[in-house]
Amino acid sequence: MARQVKVAVVGSGLAGLTATYLLSNPLNQESDVEFEVHLFEKAPMLGMDCSSVSVGTEALEEAWRVDVPMRSFQGGYYPQLIALYKRLGVAFREANFSYSFSLLTPCSPTQDRQINTTMIYNGLSGCAGVSIPSILEEPYRVTKGKGLLKRAFARMWTLGLFVLVTLHLLVCYVRTLYYAMPFGRPKEVEKMTFGAWAQWSVPRGLLVRWTGMDFAWKDYVETVLLPLFSAVCTAPEEDVMNHPVEEFLDYIWLTLGSHHYVVVHGVREVVERLTNNAQNIHLASTITSIFPDTKDPNLTNIHCDTPDGSRVHGGFHHIIFATQATRAVPLLTSYRDALHPSNPKRCAVEAQIQCLETFKYCSTIVVNHTDSTMLPDDPNDRRDLNLICLDHDAPQEKSVFGWSATTVPPSYTMATHVLRPPRGYPTHLPPVYQTTNPVIPPEEKSILSVAKLERAVLTVQAKEALKGLYWEEGRRWWQCASQGTPRLGELQGAGRMSNVQGSGIWICGSYVYAGIPLLEGCVVSAQTVVEQGVYATEGVHIPFSVTCGPLS
Repeated sequence: MARQVKVAVVGSGLAGLTATYLLSNPLNQESDVEFEVHLFEKAPMLGMDCSSVSVGTEALEEAWRVDVPMRSFQGGYYPQLIALYKRLGVAFREANFSYSFSLLTPCSPTQDRQINTTMIYNGLSGCAGVSIPSILEEPYRVTKGKGLLKRAFARMWTLGLFVLVTLHLLVCYVRTLYYAMPFGRPKEVEKMTFGAWAQWSVPRGLLVRWTGMDFAWKDYVETVLLPLFSAVCTAPEEDVMNHPVEEFLDYIWLTLGSHHYVVVHGVREVVERLTNNAQNIHLASTITSIFPDTKDPNLTNIHCDTPDGSRVHGGFHHIIFATQATRAVPLLTSYRDALHPSNPKRCAVEAQIQCLETFKYCSTIVVNHTDSTMLPDDPNDRRDLNLICLDHDAPQEKSVFGWSATTVPPSYTMATHVLRPPRGYPTHLPPVYQTTNPVIPPEEKSILSVAKLERAVLTVQAKEALKGLYWEEGRRWWQCASQGTPRLGELQGAGRMSNVQGSGIWICGSYVYAGIPLLEGCVVSAQTVVEQGVYATEGVHIPFSVTCGPLS
């Protein structure tokens, strides 16, 4: 008869769903262990899809499901996510997004608000090149009707300026790739922040000053790299400047020449397939505390508040925290306080708490709407993804900007995605846009949904603390930091891997990974916790990893 092992998974984002899937679909059918998995989610819907919105019209057979936030991924940076999707049979397609980079000039007593594009990237991994922003076309446009010679001179001036700007951009991009190469990268870069690297990497020399490359590099960092990673991390500029630069350089290198992808049928299909065999899903269940089982102190109970009242779920051998570090800390604190001071488990849990307290989070707002004024002013400048940041050189009224129900401070980059409608969507209806971190409010009547989320943001301190939860070995000289073999840190399990009695306490999530906290980290950390943590301590051998293939 199979031995029953109860596992609680706290949180139903991609990390929690992946852990639930792995435990509910054992790869070794001959194992003498049977896992009873309980998935807890405080929201009334599973977390990965709970912020998404349905846009319906009578012309559509079914509502258009818009994922919130946008769940695109690039081939080079998400190998384990792609492997998981393929195993699940989740269909995804190429979506080689084009980008526009723009500056926002707030309104003033003398002029209206302006959003002027400074660079246009046409996608296809760079093969489609760049386009002339409309602001560079302005000298040519104003000469209309002023004679052929003036217009010819204005056209030559416009093209010459565009070629010069493009050459500067190309040189800056090549320099970025040089620094992004993992082999030959200076050792000191590993501990640099993005802000420190931006200063350190400024080219110097007489020729550089003559050609203006020092100014071009600073402008490139400020108007391209900074807003790009502010959008990727959905974080304000100050957090991006304090982010370790190694992860950004790895991202640039690994995504070089790769395609963007999106799931064809949205994340709802991902959720359905990951939970297909899940038997115990507890929605609208807010966990208030965890504590040792009174009958067997080596097991753990979970206290929940639900719409039907309080409830205790008992007898768990393992608890997997697949939620934000800031939400795991109070629950771990309740567990630590319930343990006897002489219990070695208490010290192990305290070490986990101290580690998790180093991780930082920032708030983000995602608005689905139909307001086209959130895009660059000139329609010719608009692309699939439109990144807009504040023009710091322009005069501004600070009172206009700040936190509200639909806006964030101007230190964020506003990213507006022009959504691709499904087949059959009526052409007379306005396009739908998804703006992440709007710094200007969309027109109220255009708003379809508003979601407020939290995202982990890596810091130098958190990167050091991460070693207690996750590390890698076997990385080759040509590989990036996230390409080694994943290993659990010594804090995982709260002593369970070193034979300390009590339930295994495991941590996974986007931040428990050697890279920018994104979807790839959710999959890798959940897989590592299940296979090297829960399976290993219960004596379950699996012939191959769900994503990586055969295990050594």
